[in-house]
Amino acid sequence: MKKKTALLALFILPAFFLFHSYNQLFGFVPAKIVLFYAVVIYAVLIAAYLIMVRLKIPAQKATLILFSLAIFILFFAPLRESYLVITFNTVARSYWIMLPLCSLLLVLLARKIIRTENISPKVFDFINIAMLCIFFTEIFTSLSKFSDYKKTNNLIYPETPLTEKFVSPNIPDSSKPDIYFLLFDEYTNNKALKQTWNYDNSSITDWLATNNFYVPSDTRCNYNYTVFSVSSAFNMNYIGGNLADDGSNDFNLFKANKSLSHNETFNILKKENYSIRFLAPFGNDIENNGLEYFFDYMLKDLIPNQTLPGSIGNSINGNLKAKDSLGYDKYMKDKYKSIRYTADAIKKTTDSSSNRKPHFIYGHFLITHQPHLLDSTGKFMTLREFQNSTAFNTYTSQIGYANSVMRELVDDIKTHNKPNTIIIILGDHGFRHFPDSLKYKSLPNFSAIYFPDKNYSKLYNTITPVNIFRVVFDQYFGQTFPLLKDTSRLVKND
Repeated sequence: MKKKTALLALFILPAFFLFHSYNQLFGFVPAKIVLFYAVVIYAVLIAAYLIMVRLKIPAQKATLILFSLAIFILFFAPLRESYLVITFNTVARSYWIMLPLCSLLLVLLARKIIRTENISPKVFDFINIAMLCIFFTEIFTSLSKFSDYKKTNNLIYPETPLTEKFVSPNIPDSSKPDIYFLLFDEYTNNKALKQTWNYDNSSITDWLATNNFYVPSDTRCNYNYTVFSVSSAFNMNYIGGNLADDGSNDFNLFKANKSLSHNETFNILKKENYSIRFLAPFGNDIENNGLEYFFDYMLKDLIPNQTLPGSIGNSINGNLKAKDSLGYDKYMKDKYKSIRYTADAIKKTTDSSSNRKPHFIYGHFLITHQPHLLDSTGKFMTLREFQNSTAFNTYTSQIGYANSVMRELVDDIKTHNKPNTIIIILGDHGFRHFPDSLKYKSLPNFSAIYFPDKNYSKLYNTITPVNIFRVVFDQYFGQTFPLLKDTSRLVKND
């Protein structure tokens, strides 16, 4: 009678691991990434199996040893989380203790398996059946997520009631306003700057007012987390349920990120023959804008980060970055380069001709967002200065730099674009790095709006981002979108 082995379980284990990883961010992880790691994992397993057989280890024992080892390597991150819970804050939580301890246990287990003369067939039956069950559970999870994907297209706000309600005013393209949406990430309003930092930012608001902007003084964001705030603004509606409650929920982050380029505002503008530029550091379906995208690293690292090599690599890389001044300098130069690239790209879109398609420009600046570029004197920080400073202390210096970019762009747009141009300047939320008891201080945000007809009767001092484009479509496209109640929501981000 042929001896039973754990070969089936060994074959299924990587498939389950990859399926499970894919389901965590279903519909967002590129198939080529999953395929790459499938080839790597199976190639390593096959090579290890052949080596063990070559070493005269019986096939049934070789598969059992490899199965145990593969679980430890592939599922190291969740195993480590459990280990950290057990060891709490003791010295035993260190990699230097955990890895030798686990290695010793695996060696003892392998030794036990090799020395056991007869392993009960029931052991292999149990392992194979258990792996089949959990594998099919993951398949059912995929089917469920696929069903949801068909309904929502992985958007955090899949409904389009305003797009369906929209009735074209049938005005010629030359009469439609261009729209510039300039977002300064983590930029709070003047009232909060005065109260919390004792910083007077009236120079920029006064300057904007003299340039005929409406500058409300008591504005707040709808969500103190970028992708939820901007997605809500573009969709002109609040995010349903509790989908925007937790900023550490990766799946909802990606759904909100996707809604930055699939939303009610863009749907309506496309109906009105607008060209759209997406000059923001997020993955999108509008254009490949040459910027580094937030969250993309999560897709590339999702699978390896759960494994032993990936976890150790992250730990080593993190320690090196903390000590690497060259790496810090490069990051700062790249951030500055990204800011200048975005500003220059926006300026290149200006066109005074009215004999063209109207355009919508979304420019997103990470100036006031951590990590900060400048010290308290407005000079670029060195690594030592960065390590010895706090985001709170250097925040107002970033405000000063953001103001200079704001002036530069407003001047350029008003000088070189057609007169019929709307300019919306917004902070998606305020400074976020407060202790829990002061998180509410992250809700005030900067806002300034320029309408070419100078008619600001529909705007008001406490307007939030969710209502801004409702006003725009009402005033310039003849719609009757009702304004929503202005509310703010703190997003958990632990």
